[in-house]
Amino acid sequence: MNNGGKFFNTANLTVGVLSLIAAVVGAGIAYVQGWPPVLFGKKDHFFCELRPDTQRGGEVWTVMYRHDKGVQPWLKMVTTLGGGYTPIRRCEIIAERLETYRKDGLTQLGYRGDSNTPDQYVICAKTKLSGDNCPLLLTLKPGNETEAYNSLRDITEDLRNGTGIYQNSDGKVATSNFSPASPKIDLTPFLAEADRVAGSNSAK
Repeated sequence: MNNGGKFFNTANLTVGVLSLIAAVVGAGIAYVQGWPPVLFGKKDHFFCELRPDTQRGGEVWTVMYRHDKGVQPWLKMVTTLGGGYTPIRRCEIIAERLETYRKDGLTQLGYRGDSNTPDQYVICAKTKLSGDNCPLLLTLKPGNETEAYNSLRDITEDLRNGTGIYQNSDGKVATSNFSPASPKIDLTPFLAEADRVAGSNSAK
């Protein structure tokens, strides 16, 4: 009787372990084949994709924004960027930072000087939680304020020309008033409804 009980418990344990392995493998296969993943986390809203560069030719790594109405290009990894990173690595870093800023209530993109690199400007991203500060998004190559403006213009080309514009639920398409007189881009119109309220409460 005792040996039979041990055998029964061991057999049940073996079946349980094999079932768990099968579930994990099955979930992995489903994920690879594009089915809804079972054991994988929700995808980030910001990610990178290699896209055709209609202005310069060839392809360019681009930060993409995923929301409930689809996927839109946001920021291009153009040659005005500094830091020595490869375009894909820089894109990944920026996407990760934007994902963090999104949760803090992303509101604007702009540029500013940086005391750590006096001869370089940086592109920064304001959030609802950053107050008067404008946290670093990416560092530009050394240059003056005019070059910083031109860099922000080139990087955000998809947002400004309409390919990255978010269409509101009422059917109206948002526009940006970006200009030398107003060198900031209001990101609120480009965000999905849920991301517009992020940073105001516990919304993620």
